[in-house]
Amino acid sequence: MNNFDYHAHPAVSKSHLDAIGQSPLHYWCRFLDPNRVPPQPTPAMEFGSAVHAAVLEPEVFAAEYAKAPDLPKTTKAGKEAWAAAAQPGIKLLKPDEWSQIQSIEAALSAHPMASKVLQSPGRSEASFFAIDPATDLEIKCRPDHLTDSGWVVDLKTTQDASLAGFGKSIANFRYHVQAAHYLTVLELATGVRPKGFIFVAVEKTYPFAIQVFKCSDDLIAQGTRTARANLEALRTALSTYPLTTPWPSYSNQMTEINLPIWARN
Repeated sequence: MNNFDYHAHPAVSKSHLDAIGQSPLHYWCRFLDPNRVPPQPTPAMEFGSAVHAAVLEPEVFAAEYAKAPDLPKTTKAGKEAWAAAAQPGIKLLKPDEWSQIQSIEAALSAHPMASKVLQSPGRSEASFFAIDPATDLEIKCRPDHLTDSGWVVDLKTTQDASLAGFGKSIANFRYHVQAAHYLTVLELATGVRPKGFIFVAVEKTYPFAIQVFKCSDDLIAQGTRTARANLEALRTALSTYPLTTPWPSYSNQMTEINLPIWARN
C-alpha cells in the first residue's frame, strides 16, 4: 500500500487519536465533515517526508524528488529552467534543501547507532491494520522501519535532539502515544509484540546532531493509557453524535481557570 492510500484509509491512526484527544469537534472537522478541506502539509512536514524517503526509501526519493534549478524564476533563463524541471509527479527541492538532506543522510550514515538501527534488515513504510478488541474500531499504523529482529524504528527530524529537547518534543507532539499505538497495532496484526520502540532524532540544521532513544516501559505505559482513553472517547462519540452534524468541542458550561502549576510562584 502506498502512502497516499494508507492515509486515505479510514482506520484509526495516531492522527485520529490526536484529533479526538483535542475535542470531538476537532475530530469531526478533520475526518467526518462532508465539506472538509484536507489539511495541507506544512513546509516542515514536507521536508520531513523528503528526508524519510531519502533515508528509508531511496528508490522512492529518486523517482519522486528532484533538485530545483539554482536560478531565480524572475529571469528568462530561470523561467525556462524551472519549466523544464517541473515534471508531473515530481517534487522539486530547493538547492539548499537538497544539500540539507544530503547532509542529514551523511550524518545518519556516520552515526554508529543510528546507521545500525536504520539499516537493520526489515521492512520500511509497511502498513498494518487490526481491530481493537475493546472498542471494535479498526486501527492502523505505518512504521518507518520494522526490523526483522523485532524493533520499531521511527526517524524524526527535529530542532533539538538533546535528551531534554527531544523529551519536550515527545510531550508536545504526543510521540509517546504514537509509540504505544504502533506497538498495539503491530501486536494485534501480527500476533507478536515488538521488542520495543526506537526514535532516531536528527537535527535539521548544522551540525546535524543525532541521538537515538529507546522508549522506556514507563513512556510506553503512559502512551498506552492516553491512546486507550482516546479510543474510548472516539467510540463514545461515534455512538452518541450524528456523523453529519458538528460534534461538541469543549465544555458548554462556564469553566473556572487558574494558572497552571508550572507558572505559579
